[in-house]
Amino acid sequence: MPLKESAEEVTNAVVDVLGTDVSPEHAAEIAKIVEAALLAAYRDCTERNTKVAAACCDQDMDQAHKIAEEMRRNTTALIANLSSLR
Repeated sequence: MPLKESAEEVTNAVVDVLGTDVSPEHAAEIAKIVEAALLAAYRDCTERNTKVAAACCDQDMDQAHKIAEEMRRNTTALIANLSSLR
């Protein structure tokens, strides 16, 4: 599921829990905050995974570099897609 959809689902769930009506502008702001939090979590996870891949493939650094490069390309594509949503 795209991050934008996840952010919108979380926003709707928060609004439901609060039990109040939220203007579309406020809902959009909440969704942006949630998107930023999801993106930050994704970046942290990617960084940790890259470190694990490097440690795991210590004997085969070429393979570790290939894995890290693929992860960087995916991260760059995700960031580009999220940036185009704004």
